[in-house]
This record gives sequence, structure tokens and C-alpha cells, in this order.
Amino acid sequence: MSRENESTERGTRERESETREIDNDFRQSVNALTLQLRERLARGDSVGVTSDSRDPDVQHLLDSVHHMLALLDQALHEQKYVDIDTGFANADYLEEQLDRHLKTAGPPILSLILLSIPNRTLVAETLDARETRQLKMALRQRLQRTLAPNEMIASLPDDTLAFVVPLDSEPKLRLRAQQIMNALDDPFSLGERQVWLSAVAAAARAREDGPDTSLSLIQAARAALGESRSKGTGSFVLFEDTMRAQRHGRLDMEQTIRSALRRGWLETYLQPLVDLQRGEVTGFEVLARINHPERGLISPSVFVPVAERTGLIRPMSDQMMRQSLPLLRDERLQERYGNDFSLSVNLSPTQLHDPSLADQILQILHWEKVPPHRLKIELTETAVMADPNVAIHLIHKLRKHGVAIALDDFGSGYSSLAYIRNLPLDQLKIDRSLVSGLDHDGEKRAILEMILTLCERLSLDVVAEGIETEPELGCLLGMGAHFGQGFLFSRPKPVEELLAHVPASGLLQPAATDEV
Repeated sequence: MSRENESTERGTRERESETREIDNDFRQSVNALTLQLRERLARGDSVGVTSDSRDPDVQHLLDSVHHMLALLDQALHEQKYVDIDTGFANADYLEEQLDRHLKTAGPPILSLILLSIPNRTLVAETLDARETRQLKMALRQRLQRTLAPNEMIASLPDDTLAFVVPLDSEPKLRLRAQQIMNALDDPFSLGERQVWLSAVAAAARAREDGPDTSLSLIQAARAALGESRSKGTGSFVLFEDTMRAQRHGRLDMEQTIRSALRRGWLETYLQPLVDLQRGEVTGFEVLARINHPERGLISPSVFVPVAERTGLIRPMSDQMMRQSLPLLRDERLQERYGNDFSLSVNLSPTQLHDPSLADQILQILHWEKVPPHRLKIELTETAVMADPNVAIHLIHKLRKHGVAIALDDFGSGYSSLAYIRNLPLDQLKIDRSLVSGLDHDGEKRAILEMILTLCERLSLDVVAEGIETEPELGCLLGMGAHFGQGFLFSRPKPVEELLAHVPASGLLQPAATDEV
């Protein structure tokens, strides 16, 4: 073999050896990258992998792996920290961020504003899937436009939205909350449909003497939000220390309500509705009482506000409806008060936002085999005016099936005679505040005469509530009032006491044996 051939062959072997070495290095690098990647994925860790190789192919592979990990990290972050329904941060992320800020040195200038949209569920029930997506996107865009660079929005599980803001003075928080609520003032255009969203807001501040964890700050803001919801659309409440004691009291009452629902402590009391011209009982208003085994009777003025804030008003009202409607078939009551007396049941403002409420009421009537015309639903004036569209939708559906509708507590809220012309009502109940002292108050007499005249023209029955004295009754009779109720005739009573003490007629005299 010539030297030239030997040199060529040696060169070929060297190149083959170098190629094998490069291949081995490449394989080792790829195997090392693969092992690191497997370990990270097994731990749910998206931290980047490393390699000492300077091979361009290895570096290209490394770049691809890092890109894949970045996408994985984003997906994992969204899965862990983003609320899929709203696109905002979720409660876990909110808690982590709040705890991080609260643990920093010095008092953090930080507050949490909660935004609630009371009619959101009802609006959603009227939309199709496409419109629902449009509304969610439009709402998200509007609220994001309100954010400053150092603020964030998170979505809590009950559809409440939380805004973390670097503010701690009440005027600034009130202004900021109003700015957020103002973002919902204009209607949302969903194709040919327009919808309006209502809002209430509340806030809690993170201070040295205030909440020191994310959960306590959120709980404080929720306590303030409960107060704000009770005040109606557009309200804002800032958490104060006095709310802590109130919150503990409400928590105790909440447990009492839950026990009452579970253990049968919820009792039905009836107060007669009287035909004032004939002195006869025509029906009864259903009133709830909690009969606690140790504390005795608990007034609705104590437990109803707590039931409304906690959502327990719905199961409570449902239980009261189921307990009271069978009374329309009670042979003892029918024998005493006739076969066609009615029952009036109160609905709270929070119940109006349940889109299935009308169907639930009609279903109970069907189960109990009770004619719908013998049931009367009472809605408060303030509840109707807080969201008239929602109220009118409920009223129309119930009246279509024969259920009568009464506007309760008229005169205690807006007291506008004009708007009742546009409400499909059967009865107007005048609040006790206009009846009390009627006999020596000329202004009240003038107002009542005007109400009675208008309602006669509108074919509305009028009930005067809270009649307590004979002079008040005399004035009402002189004005031609047809119906009334109050302590003068009977306090609310359980059925047994009602049958024992309240006759069907002859009620134009005071109830002599009524206990306080």
C-alpha cells in the first residue's frame, strides 16, 4: 500500500473516530437534557434545563426545550392562578399576593375593594351562549380599563370581584369604589340586545391594627359587603372595627337559623287581615318566628337580616311556604273563617334575584293542591324599586297563574304615587308610619286620602297596616278604607291561639285578651 493510500485511510479513520465522539457527546447531551426534563415534569417544575455542550444542534434543542417549558409554565400558571370563567386572577393567587404584601416590613398601604353584581345571575338566565360570552368579555374589558398599573382584579368563588388597591384613606377608597361601579353605568350591547348590570361595593383596609392575613382581610371586606348589599344598588361600605362584634353576633344567629331549619324551630304565626267595613277576617299574613328551646321566641327583625346576608332566607322562605300553604286546607280554619280565606307570604329583596323563584312558588302550590288565587305574595316597595325590571318579570309570571301581588310597606321608602300605575299589582299595603297617629295628623290624613283615591281609580285594594288604636281605626273608616290589620284586632299568633282568641267577625273592637 502506498504512503498516499495509508495517509488517506488514516485520515478516514480519524474522521470516523471524531464523528463517533461527536455522536456520543450529542447523545449524552440529549440524554442529560431528557433526564432533567423528565425530573422537572415529574415534580411539576417548569424551571429551565441546562447543558455544557456547545454543539449547535444541542443548543438549538435546548432553546426548543426552554420554549416548551415557557409555554408549560404559562399553562400551569393559568391553570393554578386564573379563573377560567372570568379570565381574572383566582382566589388562590389573590391570597398569595395579599399575604406577600401583608408580610412586608412596615404597615402596607393596601386595601381590598369587593364588587358585587346582584342581578348578574338573573341577566345570565336571559342570554344565550354567544351573548353570555360577549357579556363576560365586555365586562372584563371595562373593569380592566379602570385599573391603575399597581392594581389587580381577582374573581372569588361567589362571583364577587376583588380589587387590590394601594389606598387606605376612606375618601380615596370611596372615590375608587365609585369609579369601579361607574364602569357598569352604561348598558352592555350584545348584538340587538342591551343589558344593564347593577353593582354594590365595599372595602377593608390592611393596617397595623387591622386584618393581618389575606383571609382575615377578605372576611372583613365580605362583612362590609353584606352591609352594602342591604343598602341597595350603588352603595359602598367601609369595614370598621365595630363590625367585628356585629359579625360575631351574626355568626351566632346564623348558626341558630341553621339549627331552626334542621330541628323544626321555625314556626308559622298568622296575623288577621280584616275587612274594616264589616269587621270580618278575610285572610292572614304569614309571619315567621324561631322558637329557640332556651332563648324562647326570636323576632324576625333579629333573624331575617342575617338570613338575607347569608343566603339562608331562601331555604327559610321555602320552608315557611311549605308549612303555611297546607293551612289553606285546614278544616278548623275553614270552619271558622270560611273556605276562601287567603294567605299573604312575604318575599325578601334578595329572593327577587333568584331566576327560579316563580317556578318554585308555583311548584309548591301544585304539590299542596292549593288554588293560586288564595296565595298573595308581598313585595316591599324598596325591593321593587331597587330593581324594577326583575320585580316586574316575577310579578307578571305569578299573576299569569292567578297568584295575587301586594306592594308592602308603601310610604316607608320612595313613596311615589306615580310609579305604582306601571306595576301590575292587586293590593297596596300602607306602612304603619303613615297610620300611626293618623287621628291627630292632618298631613297624614291628606296623604292617605290621596292614596285611597288613586288606588280606587286603579282598582287596587288598599290595606292599612299597624292599626293599634280606636281613633286610628275611626279615621280610616271615615275615609272609606276597606282593609286593615294591626294589634287592635290581633297580634300574630300560632294557629291554636288564633282559633282560641280571634273570631271570624265582630273585630271592630279592640282585642281585649291579646297578650304582648
